[in-house]
Amino acid sequence: MKTILLTFAMMLMAGLTFGQDKMDVVYLKDGRVIKGSIIKPLDAEGVQIMTTESDVYTFSAKEVLRVTREEIDHDNLKNKIIVHDGEGFTNITTLGYGFGIGDVGEGRAAADNDANYFAIHTVNGYHLTRNLSLGVGVGVEWFGDYELIPVYADIRFYPGLTEWAPFFYGDVGYGLGVLDDTNDGGFMAGVGGGVQRSLNPNMALVASLGYRFQANAVGLDELNANYLQLSVGFKF
Repeated sequence: MKTILLTFAMMLMAGLTFGQDKMDVVYLKDGRVIKGSIIKPLDAEGVQIMTTESDVYTFSAKEVLRVTREEIDHDNLKNKIIVHDGEGFTNITTLGYGFGIGDVGEGRAAADNDANYFAIHTVNGYHLTRNLSLGVGVGVEWFGDYELIPVYADIRFYPGLTEWAPFFYGDVGYGLGVLDDTNDGGFMAGVGGGVQRSLNPNMALVASLGYRFQANAVGLDELNANYLQLSVGFKF
């Protein structure tokens, strides 16, 4: 019995010791956090670190906020900080819903805008930097009695690319009424913000809320309208 208890106590102590190991952590100024083992300590030229997955990264001294040594759980999934790389070409595909606000139309013909819409959008863009992207978007929007195909320029700014990364966007373009001969469409513009949740370096969930203006004409009637737009989707 004493042997069993002694063996159990030794295993418990070993487990506690194993669970309290430390790991090097490099915090970068752009919000990224890299965990692993320092290969080359931080100096005037920078720092080099190997992650738990044996990937080696080198960062200049200007990129580094601080380097620490911290107690780390041995679960690699918990140690791994996943951030969408924010580089090169990307695609953002979303489902959206617009809530009508204010009036639709102008002057005496104005009426409460209670006509909401459903939308599918896709934006093909390019990151000029990790924090700034430009893109071209296209979609289909259903406004109940008619449809529009918006074609627009998209700009997005990410203050910091972290696992949960906020962003701001602006759109400007034209809603084409090509699916209905009686519907002319018109100028469109939108601004808003949201959050990006990285799933891995190549995929993230995105959600946003913003303001949208859509000009439209049916015959001689101007049906310009304002909306609150909620969108959810994926970034690749």
